[in-house]
Amino acid sequence: MRNDDIVLIQRILAGDAIAFEHLVRKYQKQVHARAWRKIRDFHIAEDITQETFLQVYQKLETLEDPTRFPRWLYVITDRLCIAWLRKNHRHIEPLEGTDSTEVATEAYSRYIAEEYAKTFADARRDLVEKLLAKLKEGNRTVITFHYLEGMTYAEISRLLGVSENTIKSRLRRARQQLKKYEFMIQEALDLTIEGEHRSQNHLNGGFGMKLTLERDEFWHSLQVLQSIVSGQDTSPITANVLIHAEGSTIECMATDTEIGIRMKVEGTVKEEGAIVVSFQKLEDIIKTWPAEKAIDFAATSDRVEITGQEDVYKIIGLPNKEFPELLSVGEEAFTINGESLRSVLYKTEFAASREENRRRFLNGLYFKLFEDRTEVVGCDGKQIAIAHCEPFRLAGESNGFIIPLKAVREIERNFASSPEVKISLVEDEILFADDHATLTTRLVDGEYPKYEKLFPESFKGRTVVPRERFLDAIRRVSPLTNPENPTICMEIDAQQIRISPETTEPDIKQETLEVESSTGSIRIGFDPRLLTDAIERVETEALSLEFSGELDPIFIKPMGEEGQVYFVMPKKL
Repeated sequence: MRNDDIVLIQRILAGDAIAFEHLVRKYQKQVHARAWRKIRDFHIAEDITQETFLQVYQKLETLEDPTRFPRWLYVITDRLCIAWLRKNHRHIEPLEGTDSTEVATEAYSRYIAEEYAKTFADARRDLVEKLLAKLKEGNRTVITFHYLEGMTYAEISRLLGVSENTIKSRLRRARQQLKKYEFMIQEALDLTIEGEHRSQNHLNGGFGMKLTLERDEFWHSLQVLQSIVSGQDTSPITANVLIHAEGSTIECMATDTEIGIRMKVEGTVKEEGAIVVSFQKLEDIIKTWPAEKAIDFAATSDRVEITGQEDVYKIIGLPNKEFPELLSVGEEAFTINGESLRSVLYKTEFAASREENRRRFLNGLYFKLFEDRTEVVGCDGKQIAIAHCEPFRLAGESNGFIIPLKAVREIERNFASSPEVKISLVEDEILFADDHATLTTRLVDGEYPKYEKLFPESFKGRTVVPRERFLDAIRRVSPLTNPENPTICMEIDAQQIRISPETTEPDIKQETLEVESSTGSIRIGFDPRLLTDAIERVETEALSLEFSGELDPIFIKPMGEEGQVYFVMPKKL
């Protein structure tokens, strides 16, 4: 169990939706492979994978020991598979009595016949299942865990209770048995069965690019790109990465056609060049590559060879002309303090709409440009978050633009520790860059709502409260509300705020909070989640609540700081 899993679980339990997305991405392939191996239906396995992560989300707080998460996850997967098999009266036929030559011949013939059919990928995967069935149980188990489920030697060792050397020995024997079927296995599962000794048939000469890379550096770059590479698409654009070497610079690039990321990779350029390679195949190779072993990466116009001491891997590639050009930040770029950028995104990103069927321009953050500031706005119709940062000095005549929410998350992730970030606006694209990465995203085409019209000229009441005590009171009352329609009632007067759940129960828990100052009084209802999201982003010790009527929005502002305000729509009591 890796420490980053524990951190992700802690963040998920604290309500961080992005952390859950990371956890799903990390284990999705392993869960799907496990389900597919048991069900033998690729698409049913996809459904079971979705149901597995739904149960993980619902039951994660019941996991007593986070270090046992992988095993707990696989138990959930196995139970769902067993339930499906029982419901559909399925069973798996044993293959021990089947001649291996007959299995290979029949399955491969079927592959040829169905090559252009819609289900040909499933047929090839079925072949590999039959080939794996010829292995001894112990060898089959480790090769399935290692290749199909992406587990490391250490993870398999802990799961099976045997030493890592035993795992390596079993893998070596399994590879030797599968060597004569290597072509079919590679085609079926995009896996390369590594040899015990360097192949004598590798491409001698003729390479257009030669690099030497450090494993950890290269692996880090692939992990950054993983979030935008599509695992469901086989197009040269969204399922592949471009490796490009020019001068002394090596870059690794990926795009989903809306967002593009280019990462600099430390290494030595022996020969310049570029090639497009399957991300999945590359990841499968590098994730198990020993950290201390250098990677020799060489490519022709349509093939890649990756070698290191006794190992050799070959991957079919594509010419780099298949990959779209990703822009670079120019000299006209504006430089912003990294902490300032991250702060303004954190204070507003949560309020942007997550509903894809809504007006698309709400699925992003609006950057409104002024001479003395940049105003960043998130809105989903029920709440608005506004925060200011230093003015963006961008070339052109733009008064504002909308950055899609997915790109905002990638900016936060890719520049999480950058002291400075360069920003450049080029027509309908905006670029963010530091010394290691460049992110390009298309801007959302649309006009942002005139949110300024929602601000009244004056308010009927204003109350100042301690932030922490106010937030704690809301959190204590929130669990008592109706889960299907959570609503709390706030009663504000000159001395205090009373917070209670809206319920028909005779005994109602009520929290009373003394205010620091107050003018006016009101009884008003809110979704506690909206209030909590806004108050958590306030960093001052006290905040003000400005209000008018029970059906008018409330405005939350930090005391003593300008340039940050939250607008929350009330609920009718």
